[in-house]
Parts: sequence; structure tokens; C-alpha cells
Amino acid sequence: MHVLFVAPHFPAYQRQFVRALKSVGARVTGIGEADVSALPGELKSWLDGYERVGNVCDEQALLDTVRRIQRREYVDRLEATIEAHILPTARVREAATIPGLTTKQALLCRDKPLMKEFLREHGIPCARSLGSGSLEEIEQFVKEVGYPIIVKPRAAAGAAGTYRVSNDAQLAQALRESGVGSGHSVALEEFIEGHEGFYDTMLVGGEVLHEFVSHYYPNVLEAMRTRWISPQIAVTNRIDAPGYDELKQLGRNVIKAMELGTVATHMEWFYGPKGLKFSEIGARPP
Repeated sequence: MHVLFVAPHFPAYQRQFVRALKSVGARVTGIGEADVSALPGELKSWLDGYERVGNVCDEQALLDTVRRIQRREYVDRLEATIEAHILPTARVREAATIPGLTTKQALLCRDKPLMKEFLREHGIPCARSLGSGSLEEIEQFVKEVGYPIIVKPRAAAGAAGTYRVSNDAQLAQALRESGVGSGHSVALEEFIEGHEGFYDTMLVGGEVLHEFVSHYYPNVLEAMRTRWISPQIAVTNRIDAPGYDELKQLGRNVIKAMELGTVATHMEWFYGPKGLKFSEIGARPP
């Protein structure tokens, strides 16, 4: 199998995906922004080829590179694992008729309000949410849901640019700093109290072949906003305990609703007074 791997050089952990692909017999061609002379020798030994592109998020440049490779040899997969690369890569994958994550699936993973709206329509319990750049719509949402609420980018990664808002003054500040009123749109969510964790899978043809459950201490937003805290992720070795059955079924329901095929997934969940709630999904490794 010939796999094109986007950004094999940076961050450093990217190299381990290339190593793993090579170790199971794949041919791997890297597509990255660094000059080939800047690649570590170990990474070069795992790559069967390398193509440089000015910006891997430049969809036309990435597509031109992929098609140039396709003219030389058959390409089975085009893969990316960095959050910001998922959507551009999906668009290029479809344009180049390479199997894998579709643009629609990638968009649902990136745009949190669209994701939650879609999953609620498929019976997945999620926090109430809104994606909007309208102050009037946001004010109406807050009146209906009540404080506290979460304000964050529509295509957030981790807790970057995320605010927990408890009153009108904090809301006004968060919206101003997020650019609402200046052409920007944000995601707003009902604040869900409870314990937070991760549910990660490796899928082949939509079937869960391997799964992981993790617990996050303290919750992500608190850990990101209180910098002296060193957050801890505890990965359970008791995933078959009865207490995880509901969580695993929730994850499988999300996979079915999104019609995911052969891909890694990273999901986040909350459990508290309102029961088990789905938070979000990324179609990438954790």
C-alpha cells in the first residue's frame, strides 16, 4: 500500500506515524513544508519519497503535488493527523479520488456547532449549542440556556480561545475578543458540569478494532486556564468493565451516524448530573 503522509516532519511525534506505517510494510511518501535537507536522517530512512509544498493547507498546491505523485505511481491513501490539516486534506482526497475521510465528515469534525446539530438529529445526547456571528442570536441563545455558557472558536483545538462565561459583562468581553461584530462567528455551548474524559478508536470499515478510554484530571478548560496545574490523563486498563458499556455504545452510535470508515477517532465526553453527554469528535489520532 502506498500512503501519502502530510507533514511527516513537525511536530516531532509525526515521525512515529511514518515509522509505524513503514514497519507494517507500507510505502510512504511524505508531503511537507520543510526542505528535504532539513529532515532528520531517521525520518528519511522511513520515507520512500518526499515532496515539498509551500503550505500543506494550500489546497490547490497540495492537490497539484498529489496529482504529480499519482502520475508516477498509484496512491492508496492520503493521510493527515494534525487538526488543522484534516479538512484541506479531505478536500484534496476527494478531488484526487483517493478513499478515506470525506469533506462532509471532516467538516462535521471541525465545526463544533454543525457537529452537535447533526448528532442531536441522530439521537446523540449533546450540550445545547449555537454557531453564530449575530449578537441578537447569541443574546437569545443565552436567554434560553442561561449562564454559565462556553464561548469558543467554531473550529477549536483543545481549549484554545475558549471562555467560560458567567454574566453579561464576561459575555461581552469574550465576544469582543473573539471578533464577533467584526465578521467572525463563534460556537456557544451550554455548560455541562461533570467529569471529562476521552474515548478513542481505530476503525477499519466502520468496525471498532481497538479502543481506549481515558479520564482527564482536572477538566480541560480548568487545566488550560490555570497554568500551574499539571493535568493528568489516566488511561484505564479495565475498558471491559460494565461501567464503560454506555460510553462505548455512545461512541459507536457517533461512528454509525457519521458513517466513518477506516480512520482513527478521538472523542470527548462528560459525565455528571445530566448523565453522559457527548462533547466532540476529531477524525484523527488523540
